[in-house]
Amino acid sequence: MTKIRVLVVDDSALIRQVLGDMLRSESDIDLVGFARDGEDAIRQVELLKPDVITMDVEMPRMTGLEALRTIMEKHPTPVVMCSTLTSENASITMQALEIGAVDFVCKPKNGALSALRTLHDDLLHKIRAATSAKLRLKVRKPTTSIRPVTTGDRVVVIASSTGGPRALSELWECLPKGLNVPILVVQHMPAGFTASLAQRLDRMGTVPCAEATEANRVTPGIAYLAPGGKHLRVASNGFLTLDTAPPIHGVRPAADYLFMSVAELYGARTVGVVLTGMGKDGAAGALAIKEAGGVAFGESEESCTIYGMPRAAKAIGATSAEFPIHDMAQAIVAAVSARVAHAV
Repeated sequence: MTKIRVLVVDDSALIRQVLGDMLRSESDIDLVGFARDGEDAIRQVELLKPDVITMDVEMPRMTGLEALRTIMEKHPTPVVMCSTLTSENASITMQALEIGAVDFVCKPKNGALSALRTLHDDLLHKIRAATSAKLRLKVRKPTTSIRPVTTGDRVVVIASSTGGPRALSELWECLPKGLNVPILVVQHMPAGFTASLAQRLDRMGTVPCAEATEANRVTPGIAYLAPGGKHLRVASNGFLTLDTAPPIHGVRPAADYLFMSVAELYGARTVGVVLTGMGKDGAAGALAIKEAGGVAFGESEESCTIYGMPRAAKAIGATSAEFPIHDMAQAIVAAVSARVAHAV
């Protein structure tokens, strides 16, 4: 059996010890070394050639972001960031995902051994997933302009997971200003990080985006992102509702939860989009949209970080077409303009 070669980068001796013990106990993982900071990480990557890197966000001499940029340019390697939950670190983590990190885990602030061990399942799962992730350069925005939709009664729902923050950023860059349809997004992400992602999408200046609250209602021209740790759905009066019902497919928020509620309310006026991610969340919801007379698209394998969720949706016949992320905005606009033939 070929083992996954992992390099751990963290300036804390305690965390290096805990992560080292954790990884050494796994039969399919080979801990090849440690690095204490970004400069050391770059040297170790060149020397050891790991399959996956776990990297702290905050480090002396060279930050995790600076090291990540250099690694992705010179020695592209799947990276899982380790971030503590602060507003500053959440913003840095979003930048890391846009630069090319595959995923992240959230480590406790206090560094207690018992708390650090709660990382076990999440980190191991993401290290193993990272081995199948596709690393790619960020594509350029299409040169052809997309005409905004000024009228219409459609609603767009989007699902994304691993690789999703970067995919959403690329999608947002391509959406036209004045897109007068509501957009609801589920990105698998823990509480505390979705607000930062919504802010980054909002600052792109195309479609305004905010983290959803129960004071919001479905509004043309506005996008709402499900907050981490809470399911999002649409009530019959058009207001958004949030709840902590059990996870679906092991995740909360779950796209299926949102997609099914929107399909029930909006029927044929629903446009579903399933982007990159592991697992099958969004597949059943996309099928519900199709059966209600709406249309659903999947991100094509060529641009997915992990072609799991779109593959699952395609396998059950839920999506009518797939597009690389840089063409998805055009497909969405065609669909909400009732020009589905042009999208497909």
